Amino acid sequence: MSIVQRNKEHYSSFEIVRNGLWAFTKGFADSLRGAVDLFLLDHRRLQQKEQKLHQREIDREFLLNRDSPAREVVNNAKKRAMERREREKQKELMKPRKKEPNILERTVKCCLLNGAVFWTSIIIFENIVLPTVRTCVNIFTAGSGDTLWLYTEPVLSIAFSTLWVLPFFLLSKIVNAIWFQDIADLAFRSTQGRPLVNLSISIMIADTVISILVESIFLVQGKFASMLPIQILGSAFNLIHQCLLHSLYSFEYKWFSQGLELHKRLDLVETNWPYFLGFGLPLAVITSFPSSQIVAGCVFSIIFPLFIVAGNQASIESSPGVPPMNIFAPTISLSNIIFSNTFHRNMGKIERKTPAYQ
Repeated sequence: MSIVQRNKEHYSSFEIVRNGLWAFTKGFADSLRGAVDLFLLDHRRLQQKEQKLHQREIDREFLLNRDSPAREVVNNAKKRAMERREREKQKELMKPRKKEPNILERTVKCCLLNGAVFWTSIIIFENIVLPTVRTCVNIFTAGSGDTLWLYTEPVLSIAFSTLWVLPFFLLSKIVNAIWFQDIADLAFRSTQGRPLVNLSISIMIADTVISILVESIFLVQGKFASMLPIQILGSAFNLIHQCLLHSLYSFEYKWFSQGLELHKRLDLVETNWPYFLGFGLPLAVITSFPSSQIVAGCVFSIIFPLFIVAGNQASIESSPGVPPMNIFAPTISLSNIIFSNTFHRNMGKIERKTPAYQ
């Protein structure tokens, strides 16, 4: 049995495999927690808010009556705070007020937008509208219906995709991004308080742009990996890319709120890849079933909020002895080349536009 040395500790092959499998299993189990925590976080957040308000009222009453005996002050403070809270609750029930957004509400809206509206419209068009139109064509054009349908179906499909699918898909992406961010912020505040980000707006925008570029190139890298001559190896490498990418999507909201920069986020994924491989496996497998990329996007948008919540609640399980997987190295190298060429090209334009002074 071989021995591996890492961080001044020795791990046998059995221990490495055991630690990797345990981290993979822990990640898979954590990814399923979102469906449960989704119904608990809103309740916990309201309880924490009530406790803070109640404690604030007690502290205020205590300060107003601090000249009285200590025990009596505490008891009176609690009593008056409870009475005031009850009166405020009655006032809040009497007057209409704007309802605060919650995680469950945002998740239901994602399901309705992407499932009940968008996905259902595609199913209705493909399984009801097109067959109905074809039947009408066959009825009114006896004998030449099949020939006419060869020209009619592409026109209807292109019109539906151009006038409905594409605009709605782009609009839903924007709305989903806003709702995903709301879900992530509410989940983070319910467990860890306010975000710890102290970055400037320019740095946040730059981090977001670079993240989108890196994730897009990594997605293309996975597609190239799927083209390997041996089909089973290509599918396995593509699945690994999809699992890690979906895990990065899920944890990125939490890490960004914690102030972690992109290179640190990628390093966490590469170092603890068995855990993130298990965490992203359910989402990668579910979204791989639909043959249409549009439908796969709908499925992703429906269930992704669960993984945002799960990623916020999860604690990463390390796998001692397992070497890191530098799978983002080609993506980072290509991203650096793109940004380097863009920077030099822009600097060249600026130098050409700058007049030379004698």
